[in-house]
Amino acid sequence: MFRVFRLNLRSKVMIILCCYILGILGMGYVSNDDLRTTEDKLAILELAYSLNNIILEARRYEKNFLLYNEVEAFQENQRYLAQTTSTVEEILARSGKLKISPMLKELDEQVVAYKASMDRLSRLKTRDGEYLAIVDNLRDQGKKMTDLSETLVDFERDQIHTILTLLKKQLVTWSTIAVALGIVMPLLMIYRIFRPLVVIKNATADIALGRFNSIEVINTRDEMQQVMEAFNTMVRELERRQDQLVQSKKLSSIGTLTAGVAHQLNNPLNNISTSCQIAMSELTSGDPEFLMRMLKNIDQETLRARDVVKGLLEFSRVQEFALRPAHLSDVVKRSIRLVQSQVPADVDMVVRIPEDLMFPMDPQRMQEVFINLIINAAQSIQGSGQIRITAWEDENDEVIVEVHDTGLGIAPEVQGRLFDPFYTTKEEGQGTGLGLSVVYGIIQKHHGNITVESMPGRGASFLIHLPLKTQAEP
Repeated sequence: MFRVFRLNLRSKVMIILCCYILGILGMGYVSNDDLRTTEDKLAILELAYSLNNIILEARRYEKNFLLYNEVEAFQENQRYLAQTTSTVEEILARSGKLKISPMLKELDEQVVAYKASMDRLSRLKTRDGEYLAIVDNLRDQGKKMTDLSETLVDFERDQIHTILTLLKKQLVTWSTIAVALGIVMPLLMIYRIFRPLVVIKNATADIALGRFNSIEVINTRDEMQQVMEAFNTMVRELERRQDQLVQSKKLSSIGTLTAGVAHQLNNPLNNISTSCQIAMSELTSGDPEFLMRMLKNIDQETLRARDVVKGLLEFSRVQEFALRPAHLSDVVKRSIRLVQSQVPADVDMVVRIPEDLMFPMDPQRMQEVFINLIINAAQSIQGSGQIRITAWEDENDEVIVEVHDTGLGIAPEVQGRLFDPFYTTKEEGQGTGLGLSVVYGIIQKHHGNITVESMPGRGASFLIHLPLKTQAEP
């Protein structure tokens, strides 16, 4: 079995940087080696030029000797030939096993032969046939020496041009590789580091908006993957804590509603008691029609009390979030029945919702939304006023619900923080600041959004946008 090694982020960055540095050092080493070779070639080229000039000088004194038979010309010729030999030896010492070595050895052999011909020529006293033969051979040897020296110069010059061309190509190649690495490395950094960070940043922004969405964990096999996994764990924990806050707010609302429910139950119970006493007192009279009317009254008041208790029980029951088609008007009416005791008598409740308006929702959660909004609206109204709940469909396959009140309104600087958890404008002890935050979270779970429009002294309108069709969970 092969063991998979997981490198941490620091190791990956260090490996990438080391590879980049090693690549640069490798390029520098190869380029430096080529430059050193070029430097050696330039030195050999200088010696080759010098060798060619020395041979030309030796040939010039050769001509003077042949024309004027001067001893000084012969001596100068021999001196330049000695320089030629030492220069060839110096080039051979520098060139080693280079391609010019055979050419230099051939040139050295020509110099030795040329020098021998000059020696023989200097010993002849007469210009006879032998003299002329040696002169012809000498000139032929001198021409070969000159040609070899010129060939040597041309060869070295071509070698330098070839190396320079190679250096240019290497420079272009290394530059291309360096640019490519400069592009690939940031891309790797972006993919391995910055891309996960951007995902986490966006998810954090969603959390700030109340959307607790897990992120896709990128398999980087390093600390970034661990951070993303830890982030998802944090999101799940935050969602659980938010559910606890919601339940806490619900329990607080139940406590508030209980007093109102007791008041709402008091009236039907009084009516039941009164009707029962009247029926008992009239039982001996034997008027069946009157007794039936009393019994129907008892039955109606019993159903009325049952609906009140049923609504409170449904609101307090803990259920998993689930979308199912439901009539909006029924949810709103149940909400109004539960909070009716919290609304002052001089505040009118107006509901304008089509009876057939149905769309996917969690009725219990939506009931909690309307309870919170109605209580907030009632608390913002001083004296008489109106709370109006209207709903309609728009062309974008959305349901728009407006909860409007004629209260004091909301200051512009406050509106941006209304849905923040624990933010409240009420006096200390008068509110938890969770009501509108809970509303916002429930609307987000329904894939909708809620906004507020208000001017101080002109009331407030909460606009809820909800989809008509079911959407997949994010």
